Amino acid sequence: MTTPKSDNMPGTPKSDFLQSVRDALGRGNVPPAQLYPRLTDTETELEYQSTQIRRRLAENLPTLLDKLADMAAKGGWKVHRAAGAEEALDYIQSVAKDSGTLKVVRSTQDVFAQIPVDDVLNNIGLTVTTVERNNDTTEEYLKEEIRQSGIGITGADYALAETGSIVVLPRRGLARLISVVPPVHIALVRAEDLIETLDDLFLLRRLEYHQQGSDMGSYLNIITGPSRTADIEMTIVEGVHGPKEVHMIILG
Repeated sequence: MTTPKSDNMPGTPKSDFLQSVRDALGRGNVPPAQLYPRLTDTETELEYQSTQIRRRLAENLPTLLDKLADMAAKGGWKVHRAAGAEEALDYIQSVAKDSGTLKVVRSTQDVFAQIPVDDVLNNIGLTVTTVERNNDTTEEYLKEEIRQSGIGITGADYALAETGSIVVLPRRGLARLISVVPPVHIALVRAEDLIETLDDLFLLRRLEYHQQGSDMGSYLNIITGPSRTADIEMTIVEGVHGPKEVHMIILG
């Protein structure tokens, strides 16, 4: 069997495709002078820009919280606006009862000092495991607890109003599996977690890179609703590669 030459293959010719990419980037036929320009912002410059971001957020907070809720709902999140801790806990308890699960796992983020989920869920007969390695718990034990749990609860290091996403950064006590393996994920978002755009996120991460001695972790996890996949007939199916149900509780 003879393989046809690429020039005779159906579809857009390679040269046309590459030209369309150049046009979209505004480069025309001229290659960039520097293929991978270095990020040259100094820590002082990034701190100033960070201050500007925080000022913009403070001035537009109610509008941006509304935008976060709207974009998150469009992305498939079940969004709940909670006026305070009690209302947030009532919602978590309701989700837990509806799920029928007996086990819940959670991270060790600061938000749980404000939203004490353990006591509320223990009171209705659920077991809550905090994913934190110590002398009494092994990695394998914690992974098994996550696999057996029906709900994973995390905070958010950042919440992006632009896309309705939350960002979870890797750290001790915050396994990515908490938000991926259980069939239900609940994310707790505080007003102070909010930022406006992806550009804001990347600028703040560059600042953290400087502040943390050139170490900002190996990845970040951006969650924009339940996972989606489509078969050859373009039928969308949710929850195939992650939680089937995701809840965003916005505090404030």
